Amino acid sequence: MPNVTRFPPSPDQEVQLRATNEKIAKLAAAKPAGDIHSAFVLVAQLATEAVGVATQLEKIPGIEPGQMQSVIDFWYRLADLARTAALRCVGGNQTLAEATVTFMFLQTSCARKPAGTETASPGEQGKVVGQ
Repeated sequence: MPNVTRFPPSPDQEVQLRATNEKIAKLAAAKPAGDIHSAFVLVAQLATEAVGVATQLEKIPGIEPGQMQSVIDFWYRLADLARTAALRCVGGNQTLAEATVTFMFLQTSCARKPAGTETASPGEQGKVVGQ
């Protein structure tokens, strides 16, 4: 990973970051944002288990030690990214940009209607069922 110098945020940005992280935490405490956080946590747990399985598969006779390395690396990366996403979904953002993206993601994800729940067409609004 490249060496990136981080500059400390200005006092205004620090206040905005804290406020945005608080909004994210409140949003994540309710459904469906809490479900999104739970999904990322579950993905991280499953990816961690997959690392263990891939490590055991690497020990099977006839498999060269390096053959499974790309698989293990994939599951490690997925677990890390899922943990990072879960943390950010509860307000653990380090920069205002990260917090803003997370907040917008949760707002738009939670505003979507689940598949299969369609709204009535404009011509059918106001009709009583059974007429």
